[in-house]
Formats: sequence, structure tokens, C-alpha cells
Amino acid sequence: MGLFEWIIASLTLLLTMGGAACTVILPILILGGLGFFLYRRNQQSNAYRQSAQSWPGTSGTVLMSSVQSKRTGRSHSTYPVVVYQYQVNGRDYQGQTIKAGEQFLNVRVAGQTQATVARYPIGAKVTVYFNPQNPAESALER
Repeated sequence: MGLFEWIIASLTLLLTMGGAACTVILPILILGGLGFFLYRRNQQSNAYRQSAQSWPGTSGTVLMSSVQSKRTGRSHSTYPVVVYQYQVNGRDYQGQTIKAGEQFLNVRVAGQTQATVARYPIGAKVTVYFNPQNPAESALER
């Protein structure tokens, strides 16, 4: 039984049990499900980052480097966008992953976005790490 099916079955059981059980157990199930989801995403990110440690590197060139902004309601966040080009076995590729296995819900410290963009100015020669089984999968940092 998958997570989604388990949640549906649990909610169905709670609704048949009545009000008191719902007010106590339902929040526990929701928070537990959210915790499980975040835990799994973190595990996947760590496994990906670990596999990227053995990726070979090749030379590349930064094509674009900028700070992008995103506004959601009253919240405002910035994030770096770095586009680079590289070649593997005579074939050209483009990528924009800065760090392999970047954390889900990554929180950036003030100034970190600008510092990342400053490390990768347009035209800079960089080392691009790529997945040998899928060269289109790449990152600038491991």
C-alpha cells in the first residue's frame, strides 16, 4: 500500500470513528505524513548528491548568470540562475544545476544568492560535473 492509499484509508477510518478521534488523530496523521514526505525527499537528495561525487568533470562556459526574484503574497525571495554550456563525447549540452542534490525547500542566507552569481560570471570557464550514464545531467558543484 502506497502513502496516498494509506492516507485515504486512515481518513476513511477517522470519519467513521467520529469527532473526538478526528480532532486528535487527524492532525497527527497530517503532520506525520508531512514529516515522512520531507524525510524521503531529504534521503533522495542525499543519495543523489552522494552519487554525484564520482561524476567526471569537463570544461564548460557560463552563458548566463543572474539573480531572479519571486514574490508570493508578502513573501519575496531571490535565487541564482546560472546557465552553462559543456561538451561530452563531441556533443553539446546546457545545464543550470548549480549544486548536485540541492536541498528541497532550500533556505538561503542573505547575500548567498549574490555570492553564487558572483562566483559564476558570464563567460567564465568552469568545471562541469556530469553523469556518465546521462551526460545531460550535470552540476557545477558536487
